[in-house]
Amino acid sequence: MTQNLQQLKKRIKASNNIAQIAKVMEMIAVSKIRKAQESVEKHNPYAKKIKYMVQKILTKKNFHEKTEKFLKEKDGKRLIYIISPDKGLCGSLVVNIFKKVIYYIQPTDYIITIGKKATNNAVRHDYNILASFNIGTNFSKYDDIYPMIDIAKKFYLSDEVTKISIIYTKFKNMLVQEAIIEEIFPVKPKKNLKGNEVDYIFEPDSERILRDLLPYYLEAEFYSALTNAYASEQAARVTAMKNAKDNASEISAYLANIYNKSRQEKITNEILDLANGQQGI
Repeated sequence: MTQNLQQLKKRIKASNNIAQIAKVMEMIAVSKIRKAQESVEKHNPYAKKIKYMVQKILTKKNFHEKTEKFLKEKDGKRLIYIISPDKGLCGSLVVNIFKKVIYYIQPTDYIITIGKKATNNAVRHDYNILASFNIGTNFSKYDDIYPMIDIAKKFYLSDEVTKISIIYTKFKNMLVQEAIIEEIFPVKPKKNLKGNEVDYIFEPDSERILRDLLPYYLEAEFYSALTNAYASEQAARVTAMKNAKDNASEISAYLANIYNKSRQEKITNEILDLANGQQGI
């Protein structure tokens, strides 16, 4: 019984330590998610406006061959970005990303990984990795995306690839984060933008404007994916650490109850032994 009590004390202490660690990690994630969520909310209108303008111009007319390569889909190799956390402890977020990866990626695709989890998974499946980047533990700055997207520009402009896609987790709210596949190039115009639109006069011509917008379109879409992925990671970690903290606290309380009962039983048995000894005398 004495040994059991000592084991229970160790397990209670371990559970309390886990609860404290999980609480600290939850608080750290909460402090990070505020900045990330604010950045997502600020950037989304800009990204949506750029996308809307590009889509709107695409519904107008035919374009020159140099511009059409950004618009028309054709057979060829694909360049795919995979954005994941560097670390785990964020629930099912990483698993959901890899489900999309396995479903979407083909052996001939070029892969660029952002995040250690994505890199490890790509290496394990022997994907054709061009480059890898760490997403880091701090929120990414806008300038951080240029080394990442320069590879896409080079390969797409040289016709080495015919499609650019991103697999990442979209941040919807603190409780919902969805792994999605977003195809950036070629740009697919939305049919619902045709019809009763205003007849704009473009100055200079619409093709020149479109060519100037396309680099910003790529940057806006990519940075939006990066900010959403980071916000999703922190939100998922908040939920995972809160659940871990609550579970550890419940286990600690349960073990403490067993410990108290066992200790009381031990004391009662000792009193009975003393009483029986007195009667024997």
